[in-house]
Formats: sequence, C-alpha cells, structure tokens
Amino acid sequence: MKFNFVSKILLLINVFLIAFQLLLMNTFWDFHQYPFLNLMVPVISVINVIFFIFWIIKLKWPFLLFIFSLMIGFKEWGKLYKLPNNAIPISNGIKVMSFNVRLFNSFKWIDSKSVPQSIETFINKENPDLVCLQEHSKEFNPKFKNYPYQYIVSSKNNNQNGLCILSKYPLKNRGRLDFEDSNNSALYANFYYKRDSIRIYNVHLESLSINLKDSLLIQEHFLKFVERIQSVIQKQELQIDQFVKVDQKNKHPTIICTDLNNNAFSRVYKRLKADRLDAFDLSGGGLGATYKLAYFPFRIDFIFTDQKFKVINFKTHDLKLSDHKPISALLQWK
Repeated sequence: MKFNFVSKILLLINVFLIAFQLLLMNTFWDFHQYPFLNLMVPVISVINVIFFIFWIIKLKWPFLLFIFSLMIGFKEWGKLYKLPNNAIPISNGIKVMSFNVRLFNSFKWIDSKSVPQSIETFINKENPDLVCLQEHSKEFNPKFKNYPYQYIVSSKNNNQNGLCILSKYPLKNRGRLDFEDSNNSALYANFYYKRDSIRIYNVHLESLSINLKDSLLIQEHFLKFVERIQSVIQKQELQIDQFVKVDQKNKHPTIICTDLNNNAFSRVYKRLKADRLDAFDLSGGGLGATYKLAYFPFRIDFIFTDQKFKVINFKTHDLKLSDHKPISALLQWK
C-alpha cells in the first residue's frame, strides 16, 4: 500500500508520538528526568487516538501502531483509561470522598449563589462516611450537619482557607502538616472501624497554576513557562518528603485523599502512592478525569488505600460545582 508524501510525514509523526508516549508513561523504565513532560501524557494520548481513527478511516496499516502500543503498555494505559465499570456494588464498607471545592465558589467563578448548599446537598445524597475537602473556606462552609466530626484547618498564611475532613466516625490523634514556603498543607486523623484504627490523610500539593492562557500553542515565553512548572514540581517533591517523614511514624493502615496537582505518570504520584492501591486503577471507569485543562482531560485527584482494603467501587462524579470533579470509593476491610 503506497503512501504519498503527506502520509509519510504523518506516519513519522505518529511513530514518534507513540514511542514518546510509551516513554513518558514509564512503560519500559522510569522516565522522570524532565517532570514537565510527564504531564503531557493525556495530550499525546488524545493525539495518538486521533491518529488511530485517521488510519482506520484511511484503511491503512499504521492503525496497528496504536494497538501495538496498547498491548505493550496495557498496565500504564490503565492509569489513563479503564473500561466502564457498570457493576452494582453489593458489599458494604467505608465510603470515602475527595473533593476540591474551590472555596465554595467564594469568588463567583460560577454564576450561582447556591454553590455551597448544592455541594452540601450532593454530599448528603452520596452519603460517604468520610469526606476530604481541599480549598475549603471557613467563611462559605456549609454546616454539614450530617457529619458530627469535623476537622477544619486553615493554611498558616490564610485564616479562612485550607483543608477539611468530615467524618461519621470520631476522629482521634488529629494532626496537620504545613508545607514549607507554601499555602498548601495536609491533615490526618485516626478513626476506629471494626476494632481497628485507620488513618485518613487529606493532602493538597502545590498547584501548577496552569490555565488556558498557558496553552503550549499560545505561550509566548515557553522556556519561562517550563521553568515555572519544573520549579512547582520540585516543590511538590519536597512536600512529599515532608509527608513521608510524618507517615513513617504511622503504624496504622491508611487512606489518602489528595489533590495531587500532578498526574499518574509523575514521580510525585509514584512516591505518594508507594505500595498502596489506586482506587481508580482497580475499580474506575472511563478516563476518570477530574480536571479539564485546555480541553484535555487530566486525572489529578486520587484516593489511595492500604492493601488491606478491597476497592469495591470507584466513581468520578460529573458535577459542575467546582473546577474539579469529586471522586469517591467504596472500600471493604479485608
């Protein structure tokens, strides 16, 4: 089957992007020399899917390139996309939710005055046992009367905004971790379940602060943009160092809810996940995107669990009350 000049150029681009994607997905070895590049996996993946569709339409063999990449990188693809999970959970367990609420719309990003009440209604309807909220605002915080145990902490540089853990279980041994030179932080607390003590963490790492104006196609100062992102990721690494020091003293099984501000192909993800389970990876469906950037889907919110848990169900909720989507997991204690 002959290729014209344009098709040959497209084929070369396609081969390069597929090889580059497999590299950035850490298919063969960990590639974290340039952490900024790992962020590009969702973008490159979408382009490769478009190539796949293009070659199918053209009835040309290069569509096999995508299938080949899927076969050899199947495990890593699972961090990006899972076949829809339509199973109805029939087991009981602990239901955990994580949600960056964007200060309950305190700066009116959404044209609605009822966002805090709508968030409370949503949470009450879903009825999780524990809820971790990032970018929490004391000023606009609903009462959350269904949650008698609440641990709310503002950042050290702002008396109003910070993190929150809502719980139907009494919270013991509560603590906070203020990250150095940052408004971001982490909370932790222990609760008892079936005579065992379990620790829950709410972790919010440094924000990349990327918006549509930072699109790679229109960025006027690309090198400065890359340097800024690299410096933020380096700060995230230092924040993980602080977290690890605290967690090393923890002897209990853990659940981590986090707005990682990074994706599942980053070194930050790998370090925070450690030997824990990624609830989406086990029981999620679709892309699982929790944040949309320049029309590309990014999964930057996670629930990690101790291996002593079985993930019965995971859900990314299609809710438009923040710039993030809430996620929840039903966990069964083994």
